[in-house]
Amino acid sequence: MNKLKSQRGLTLVEVLAALVILGIVFVGIMTVFPQMTLFNNKTEAKLDTMNLARQEMAVIANAKWFGNLEGVEFENQMTTLGYTKQSETSEYMRFKKQNDYIYEIDLWRSCTEFIDEENEGNNCTFDKDTQVRLHQIHLKLYKQELLSSETFSYIRFRDYEVAN
Repeated sequence: MNKLKSQRGLTLVEVLAALVILGIVFVGIMTVFPQMTLFNNKTEAKLDTMNLARQEMAVIANAKWFGNLEGVEFENQMTTLGYTKQSETSEYMRFKKQNDYIYEIDLWRSCTEFIDEENEGNNCTFDKDTQVRLHQIHLKLYKQELLSSETFSYIRFRDYEVAN
């Protein structure tokens, strides 16, 4: 008789309890998947806009800029890059371009000081032959009127064109 009791199977109540516990665990796990998908989509969209901002900044920062910020040449070159002047203060100029995204650029008028190894000090011109000045630029990328990404860089201005 003892032998028969030890070989006995699960009761119906034990099976139902196990199914309820497994169901609760399964529902808990399944609610995570849609949230993960939403998070992955948001992350992918953010990475896309970050890459767009970096690419646009590279185009602007790597262009050859001559003259000064007050000249028409600067605005003309920004126009050739697809930007229109939005506003201007004594501290910065703002340009804007719109396609699928809205690109907004603030260019600081004051030269950014940096350490010059030759003169051992902070200067706005670090090469006497090319007279290069660095000006900070801030690019903001908007998607559907919401700020999606932003980045900073510097534009190198030369007082005159140097033959390479």
